[in-house]
Amino acid sequence: MKAALYIHVPFCIQKCYYCDFYSIKAEAHLIDNFIKAAKIEIELYSKHPIFSNIEFDTIYLGGGTPSLFSASQISDLFQHAQNIFHFNENLEFTLEANPETLSISKLKDYYSAGINRISIGVQSFSNSELQLLGRFHNADQARECISWAKQTGFDNISLDLIFAIPGQSLTEWQVNLNEAIHYKPEHISIYGLTIEPGTRLESEISSGKLSKVSEETEAEMYLSAVKILANHGYQQYEISNFSLPDFQSKHNSMYWNGSPYLGIGPSAHSFWQSRRQWNINSIDQYLNLIYHKQKPIGGFEKLSNEQKMMEFIYLNLRTVQGLEMKQFKNEFHLDFGIKFQNVLNKMADYSNSKLYNFEHERFKLTTRGFILFDEICQQFADAV
Repeated sequence: MKAALYIHVPFCIQKCYYCDFYSIKAEAHLIDNFIKAAKIEIELYSKHPIFSNIEFDTIYLGGGTPSLFSASQISDLFQHAQNIFHFNENLEFTLEANPETLSISKLKDYYSAGINRISIGVQSFSNSELQLLGRFHNADQARECISWAKQTGFDNISLDLIFAIPGQSLTEWQVNLNEAIHYKPEHISIYGLTIEPGTRLESEISSGKLSKVSEETEAEMYLSAVKILANHGYQQYEISNFSLPDFQSKHNSMYWNGSPYLGIGPSAHSFWQSRRQWNINSIDQYLNLIYHKQKPIGGFEKLSNEQKMMEFIYLNLRTVQGLEMKQFKNEFHLDFGIKFQNVLNKMADYSNSKLYNFEHERFKLTTRGFILFDEICQQFADAV
């Protein structure tokens, strides 16, 4: 078994209007202090019964805006981790990046530092949509940094796009998607906009200033994206993720297959051997605990058998491979079809739309099923 290392960088130039992740305004002294603290937190896991012995297959720097860091700061953090942990020689090393923070020289430095996969938060190629989302870059900056990444030598580029933006039409979404495809990135992630409580976007919708895209239009956007991406050679491997052959995100795939992962930084999550834990989501508390050589754990839980079963279902059904019936039986000593017969009957009766298939001893959601993923998982949770 392999492991994944996630480092949460909690800094941004400004908070996007739809974001509810933990992030704060970037300040040079805080970034320096964070890097020192993250190195200490890594050290605190140097004798961990799992992470000190297992081989890490991936590193993912997420956020926040990790591309606010210089290549030398990232190298410093990575080299320190290499002194503590074991890494695969074919390590997938991903950096999330926002276009406004990139330059061709910075990308060259990142590439030289060992980053071999870059995930660019484009979100839209429409300036009006970017402004509505509270993004700090414009469309030309996004186009430019994609070109720079290719020139630099990155051959594993992922683009993030958001659909169902208030006021967005199906045609406008397809224009965005087709422009992303035009650049031939190895990977594309598409996300339906979620209106999170407490965000500026939620406030503007509640006040009537903006209107949500209808569920019907959002479903059309998703279905059309799946079809367009397939027509251009992108293989869907998870609800929101599509890649050219052999360019699936190894890191995210490890979350979905139940591999252990270690999260470093404020609000980062970790998982191993049925234990899930999360760090506190305060940079001040984080730094204070770390400097006292204490792990900055905000909470943890040991998953019950019911929770493990639900997590197994939830994670596997996110993927196009679906859930392997034999594995389910080996894990939980239950027949999946018998245990959830009532749920399957309800799904079979849904609006004349096929929501699932049984193929080669696997239970898989269809594209229509993916659209109703949250509702379907709730039905399974109620039956567990």
